Amino acid sequence: LSSLVLHCRCSKCFTVPARKRVRKRVPALTLLSLPEEVLLCVLQCLSAEDLLAVRAVHSQLRDIIDNHSSVWARVSFRDTWPSPNTVWLFERAAEKGNFEAAVKLGIAYLYNEGPLLSDEGRADVCGRKASQFFSLAESLRSPTADPFIWVFIRPPWSPTGSCCKAVVFDRLKAECETNVERRGTLLHCLARVLQLFDDDKRAEALTLLEESSQSGCLQSAYLLWEHNRKTAMADPGRYLQFIRTLRDYAAKGCWEAQLSLAKVCSSDNPLGLEQRACADLVAQLFRSCPPVPRRRAEEVLRQGINDTMRYILVDWLVEVTTMKDFSSLTLHVTVGCVDRYLALRSVPKARLQLLGIACMVVCTRYISKDILTIREAVWLTDNTYKYEDLVRMMGEVISVLEGKIRTPTLLDYGQVLLSLLPLERLSVHLFSYLCELTLLYSALTTYSSAHLANAILLLTRALHHYAPIWPIQLAEYTGFSKQDLVPCTLLLYVKCFSKDVPKDYRQMSLTGVKQRFEDEAYQHISKEKVIDFKELCQVLEVPEVEPYMVLPSPTGQLADIHTFLSSPSSNSKRRREESLPVHRGSFVATPTAELSTQEETLVGDMLDWSLDTSCSGYEGDQESEGEKEAKEGESEDLPECGSKLHCRALSSDDDKPLSSFITTEFHSSGYSSVQSASPSSNSSSLLMPCTFTALPPDPTPGSASSITVALPGFRLLVPVQRPRAAARKQVKRKNAAAHSGGEREGEDEEVVYASSVGFLSL
Repeated sequence: LSSLVLHCRCSKCFTVPARKRVRKRVPALTLLSLPEEVLLCVLQCLSAEDLLAVRAVHSQLRDIIDNHSSVWARVSFRDTWPSPNTVWLFERAAEKGNFEAAVKLGIAYLYNEGPLLSDEGRADVCGRKASQFFSLAESLRSPTADPFIWVFIRPPWSPTGSCCKAVVFDRLKAECETNVERRGTLLHCLARVLQLFDDDKRAEALTLLEESSQSGCLQSAYLLWEHNRKTAMADPGRYLQFIRTLRDYAAKGCWEAQLSLAKVCSSDNPLGLEQRACADLVAQLFRSCPPVPRRRAEEVLRQGINDTMRYILVDWLVEVTTMKDFSSLTLHVTVGCVDRYLALRSVPKARLQLLGIACMVVCTRYISKDILTIREAVWLTDNTYKYEDLVRMMGEVISVLEGKIRTPTLLDYGQVLLSLLPLERLSVHLFSYLCELTLLYSALTTYSSAHLANAILLLTRALHHYAPIWPIQLAEYTGFSKQDLVPCTLLLYVKCFSKDVPKDYRQMSLTGVKQRFEDEAYQHISKEKVIDFKELCQVLEVPEVEPYMVLPSPTGQLADIHTFLSSPSSNSKRRREESLPVHRGSFVATPTAELSTQEETLVGDMLDWSLDTSCSGYEGDQESEGEKEAKEGESEDLPECGSKLHCRALSSDDDKPLSSFITTEFHSSGYSSVQSASPSSNSSSLLMPCTFTALPPDPTPGSASSITVALPGFRLLVPVQRPRAAARKQVKRKNAAAHSGGEREGEDEEVVYASSVGFLSL
């Protein structure tokens, strides 16, 4: 009966079951849910290490990665170098069209840095591998691009017959017979190598250039044009056809031909064009100047790097250029490579100096007949970096810049401007001085090279009171009016002639460019007094309003700058505070001494065996067997050194310590340097090793000693003063090696005369 009882529908008697809400399950979205085109774009942005990790996640991802060569062609190998465990990965990416992998493999095999091979037949095996990947890297570039692989196999070569560079050369020469597609580019590279040898091989180089030109290489055709230029100028009819040929090369995109054509048309009119047409042709060169990268160098100086550190780096590169007697063009191209690299990749401050010296090593091989060897470059950084660090950074630079080493510089556009309206000799030196000062400031990278060159010319004419200051001819031939250039010109003046020069951690002004142009060869142009800002504004006919700018910090973070850059100074003319004594002999931080003739001869003998080879463990970067024997034999006669270095003169007359080499404790001056000896033969300052320890910090806050305390264990090479007029002899050091040519600078010892002196470390 109880079941028949109707219950009320109160909450006590009846409970309505709650309706369960069924949530619709949203399908999970994963990486595999993306369209394949989008997925490929994602995979192409990964690094090689991440790509392998993603490949192991799912079979579908593995199939996509394995079946699409575009993924391998664009995968990044940033800060990664071939090793025995990763060689297969680099080779696979290179075969799929990855330029970075091909370049790094070529350099790794050439210098035997990375892949471990047996000692037997090392040069032959590495040479064959290097030629394979160098050729592959060149084929992955545009047909109109300037070939670059010859930079790594150019002389000097090892005379022993087991030179890896020679093996690469022979392999590339053999490939020219079978590979028709790459024949023009490879022949161009072979010709550039032979041009750097003696006269007996230059005739063969011309033959290869002709064959390369016939195979379609535009750069070879232009080099032949340059070679035949003087001969063609003797015949007016032939010269006219010669200029027409140059115009064709310029129209095809050869920027060197465009520069030459602009210089010819600005100085005269061999094509017989109307003045307006001739002006448009020259102005087109300035309009076609490569644009400034979206991310300027100053915008990517991250991870503790600031404008002051870049200033220090460029100032140091200027000193290296002066010390090694490299051309100003080499300096400009080097700084250009540094800035273009920084515009694409950020660099930790600890590797900024490595980037700078690596760019200079590459650029000297491209421009100069005398190169900066890898061993010497390592020494110039105080062995802060190792041989392999520099080799790998060279690979990073070439891969990031895609093999494009040379680009139009301020000097290139300046040559066109100076051919248009020539200046007096002193004004030309001022123009060159301003061009190098411009390199120091990252804020000036906002302007294109063409704009800067015109602004520098305007400032030069203003400082030397040319009238009219900007003629109509300059406006027509450049496309820049005076009003267009005034803002940049004022900024140039304030930057270049500012007294707030950045200083290093020793409170020493960084004036490498100023010291460089104090030389008599430049008519002491940097000592010339310039007009003040007010007078400049009057000359330019503009209101006296200084442009807003932020100068590099005069001091910066002292501790950071100390660890950022250290290197031997090529010149001891760095300026301390005005309160310091003028006579450097009275300054305890920079002891001076004059070597006698006998001691100087001893210096030359010691340079042959005093080089520390601990920075390199590679056959191609070590001494020859004769040097090793001399080093081992003479080192047995040296007394053991304690915690401090005691230098003694090995004289035939007596065995007394050199009084000028007394070890002391003091603060440094100039760029600091650890104990080493320059492998260079063209050094231009004599440096004495001195050991010093850290002094206790001054309890007085803000005192100078509390700022400039040297780190314990540092070794310095301090400059020795000599009369500038006295010419000294310096023995050029032999540097022969087998594997990669050893960066050998000469087969025989030769005597070079320098106005200064060489590096010395005992």
